[in-house]
Amino acid sequence: MTLREWLIRFIECAFARVKLNDGTTLYEAAFHSSYGIDSHELSLADTAERTDWRRVPVDHLFARTDAIFFMNPAAKKFYSPAILRALLKEGIRDGLMYDAFLFDLSGLIRGSKGEDTSFAKLYNAAQRAAFVRFCKFAAFNAPKEFGREQPLRILEQLRQLEPPVE
Repeated sequence: MTLREWLIRFIECAFARVKLNDGTTLYEAAFHSSYGIDSHELSLADTAERTDWRRVPVDHLFARTDAIFFMNPAAKKFYSPAILRALLKEGIRDGLMYDAFLFDLSGLIRGSKGEDTSFAKLYNAAQRAAFVRFCKFAAFNAPKEFGREQPLRILEQLRQLEPPVE
């Protein structure tokens, strides 16, 4: 088993029981990112996967890069492992999903305001470890593919968080 395969399994185990529940679907988020113009996205939301993030179509993730910015916390928790796994299996493709995901992740880690849910409250210890391992893999094992600067910046932000409460 390669390190990449091991990391995919680690992510799958850490997020095994995560469901979307009342989270924003990928398609609802894409609808909002298009300023409500693309009503086709809303029709896709009716049949969106809500129980197993591993069944979210990878092509749908890469085609809806901006959706990440319009997801509520439950959706971020549900789609994060799907995005991580897609990046590890498919690579960065055009780079937009990877950059958007890391940019949003960095903002979530830095903190929250008002009623927002912070990274520290949203993810448990195993899930936080999955992010750490992904960033280490990106920075040290695949820097030509993923780059080094952004993952290292996120690792530093993660180090500054309080330990998770379990």
